Amino acid sequence: MAQVQIFDSSFKQLIGDEVKFLQMVASEARETKEAPEKWTPSSVSGLICSYCKTSFNDVQQQREHYKLDWHRYNLKQSLLSRSPLTEEEFNERADDVSSISGSESEKEDNLESIATSQGKIFLKTSQGVVFSMYRCLLFAKKEELDNNVLLDRLRECNVNNQWTVIMLGGGHFAGAVFRGSTPILHKTFHCYTVRAGQGGSQSSKDNRSGSQCKSAGASLRRYNETALVQHVHDILETWQQEIANSGLIIYRATGAYNQSILFSGKVPLLNRSDSRLRTVPFSTRRATFTEVKRVHGLLSCATLYESSQTLDDVLKHEVKETSPKRSKVKNNNINRAKSRENVERPLPVAYPASRSNSLERTDQIPSEDNLYISEQEISTKSLLENFDDSLTLEERRRKKPKKTKSRNKRQAERETLHKAKVYELMQLGNIPNFELYLKNAKIPDDESDNKSSVINEVIDAHGNSLLHIAAMHRQFDLIRYLLEHDADPCLRNSSQQTPYSSTQDGDVRTVFKTFASEFPEKYNYNKAQIPIPAVLTDEQLEKRKLVKKLKREKEKEKKKATVLKKQEECERERFLQLSDREKRALAAERRILSQGGTVVARCFLCASDMSGKVPFEYSGNKFCTIDCLKAHRLAHPIVLS
Repeated sequence: MAQVQIFDSSFKQLIGDEVKFLQMVASEARETKEAPEKWTPSSVSGLICSYCKTSFNDVQQQREHYKLDWHRYNLKQSLLSRSPLTEEEFNERADDVSSISGSESEKEDNLESIATSQGKIFLKTSQGVVFSMYRCLLFAKKEELDNNVLLDRLRECNVNNQWTVIMLGGGHFAGAVFRGSTPILHKTFHCYTVRAGQGGSQSSKDNRSGSQCKSAGASLRRYNETALVQHVHDILETWQQEIANSGLIIYRATGAYNQSILFSGKVPLLNRSDSRLRTVPFSTRRATFTEVKRVHGLLSCATLYESSQTLDDVLKHEVKETSPKRSKVKNNNINRAKSRENVERPLPVAYPASRSNSLERTDQIPSEDNLYISEQEISTKSLLENFDDSLTLEERRRKKPKKTKSRNKRQAERETLHKAKVYELMQLGNIPNFELYLKNAKIPDDESDNKSSVINEVIDAHGNSLLHIAAMHRQFDLIRYLLEHDADPCLRNSSQQTPYSSTQDGDVRTVFKTFASEFPEKYNYNKAQIPIPAVLTDEQLEKRKLVKKLKREKEKEKKKATVLKKQEECERERFLQLSDREKRALAAERRILSQGGTVVARCFLCASDMSGKVPFEYSGNKFCTIDCLKAHRLAHPIVLS
């Protein structure tokens, strides 16, 4: 099969001057509607089949008949209220498998119909070339197929090669205007309008419930629905000139909401009565530009067939009648809700055999098939001897064995008692008693090969081992004892904590660190989360001392700067509290001090130089510091009269 574009010149040469619909003729034997003649069975035995209207000599022959395709076919004919076939008529149809199914549609006359397949029509040129194309390109949905206008429609498709394709659904919009195979205009966008998990637009949900949900998502979807309508209107209005020049307008708008965007409103974007409107005749995916191009490519291609292959393909496709009235095809599915149509047919035994006939039939039965009845006694006493029991009911009750606990249950109880005892000994921290108990404890059968299984076993429901319990209860000696006797410090409990990380006690962690420094190769301390003190060389130690010294000097300088800054702040506050006269006098002192270096003012108590400093005044006396002022005041208390 080859394909050709409808817009190419080769398609114009293909259609030529004459194109007709490809027709096929299916003939079927006309079935008479005369009332079936009443059938009278001729068998004396009363063994008959009322569906196939035949009789049998014996039961075996009747059973074999029920297995035949002839009988099954007549059963289906009876369900469809049709007359049965004789065995000769059925053998004539045996070669046709579709006839045996009994589900073909009835046609009274020769059938001439146009071959169609999945929305396509098959056409034949004057040169005998058969090709197919989609029906919607030539005729509207409700328009009848007409040979008179077929050639003009094909030429119109070839000449006017500008199509508009619009797809809208689920908040997605995609549209394009094609000129031939080239898109000259296209636009796609998406708005969040579909309710997640439930589907459907927000406006549909509001209409169903009769009220508007006030959630943030619902408000956003309502806003996006309005924006979607506005965007579609703006785009199609700008394309109005190109849409008017298009030969076909192909659209896909799923649901009433999406169709209302295109066809509703005071000034609808598209007119439903426009003869150029066509719907996409096949299923599509999400509305994207890629999908729009795919739809246009499929619709604009015509498929060419070879003559022999065309006949085979056409015969396999569905046949539709040319009459505008659709033929009523009977549904083979049985509707159990409706009562079945009563079909009168003779009973399996139409003529009850008389007593004389029954005697005659009895005589005709061979002697080897006669049945005889005889009574025979069978003793089962020997079989009961094996089960003989001479005990009385009371003896049987006394000797009834007591129910014993299962082995697994006993073992579980022993393990529970064992763990409780170990937990108690670890809380006490008595190492000799703990060691003696571990030696005498019986190791479970499934752990007998592992010597360290007892010391590493889980004690409580939180997945804590013996080492976890010892660390939580601050048993320092017991921790070291367990580590020396192969207790694994890498085991984790249900909280994914090692024995070291399960406690925040510094002394307990020191025990782990000390053991790790003494036996650095015994366990994987990185996995156990135990920090190991590193062994430093002389050069590294010297470097570390130098770093510490520099750090101390930096701290001293920082403290000195802090003291100076604090003194400066105090001087500043004291200066601001002085009067203008004192500030001028202080400035004069500092100026004289800077020029000659002479002492202008001294402390009243210690006689230290106060030149250029803000003094502390008390009773007309000036002091260098607050300490001198306090000492002078204590030495000369004020006497209140």
